[in-house]
Amino acid sequence: MWNRSVKLIPVSILLAPIATSLAADGDTGSITNQNRFTLRGRLGVNMNVRFSQIGTFPPATDIGGTGSALNHFYDDGYVRVDESGNYGGQTWYWGYDHASQISGNNLLFHSTSANAGVSQKVGDDPQYGVELVYNHDIGPVGSKCRWGIETAFGWNGIEVRDSRTLHGDVTRVTDSYAFEPGTTPPSAPFRGSFQGPGFTISDTPSRSVATIPGGATITGIRDYEADLFVGRIGPYLEIPLSSRVQLSLSGGLAVGVLYSEFSFRERIDYGGAPVKRSASRTDDDAIYGGFAGASLNYKFDSRWNATIGAQFESLGTRSHSVAGHKSELDLSKSVYFNFGVGYSF
Repeated sequence: MWNRSVKLIPVSILLAPIATSLAADGDTGSITNQNRFTLRGRLGVNMNVRFSQIGTFPPATDIGGTGSALNHFYDDGYVRVDESGNYGGQTWYWGYDHASQISGNNLLFHSTSANAGVSQKVGDDPQYGVELVYNHDIGPVGSKCRWGIETAFGWNGIEVRDSRTLHGDVTRVTDSYAFEPGTTPPSAPFRGSFQGPGFTISDTPSRSVATIPGGATITGIRDYEADLFVGRIGPYLEIPLSSRVQLSLSGGLAVGVLYSEFSFRERIDYGGAPVKRSASRTDDDAIYGGFAGASLNYKFDSRWNATIGAQFESLGTRSHSVAGHKSELDLSKSVYFNFGVGYSF
């Protein structure tokens, strides 16, 4: 995703003239160096991704309605219309998989699905990045402090992966078909034919629906990767704590672009044939919000200084969906710890 950074060049080009024009009207005071460039490394925390709709899957077959003379297909068998058209409400065109499907004088057939899915919030801190900061001194505030304009352009990589085994609820439909009391169906597995004749059962099911908590076991991987490019601009206030140490406070507007890719690969085991799925999707989004930061600057001499600090950034949330699965990146409460070296001129 690095090659996409060229699309963000206009952001940094626009920010620099804004800062320069604002600074041009200010009082430069008596300081020698009005400009400072600082290169910072950044560690971002509290950047979470919520994966949702995990483990959803539709019914594997069409079970049909509950009326007479209809075709029904299940996870463990079928009940269909035979050559006679199900004369007398009976059919010999049916089949089942397991002996456990016999209950008294009824045959039980099942269809399983999961519609709600599982949600999982994941945060793989810290996220690494870099930022170039430009400060232009405008003038004094009071007898000791100074203020100016701060602009910056930075990149942060975001990588969040979740590979935990999860358990989700499933919905199970059970259709019951009666057969003549005192008779015994053919042994499972059994497959009846259209032409028949054969053992007959009722063609009209009695249907029930139940939710089975934790009925599905979900294994696999959910991946979210992104490149976050952000430009920001705002005023700063520099407060001297000693002859070499200054406290700098800043805040203002942050804008940028997020390039992201969401992918998943999963297997769902629920008692029937396992469901296996995978998909991926890439997106880009414009983002905007605000920031506030504080840093301590230590002057080695009139030109060079070292800095360490923290910054709060709020850029909202961004969500994307693919194949029924959803990812939501939360950048509304991001915190960055930064450290770097600056040069004044």
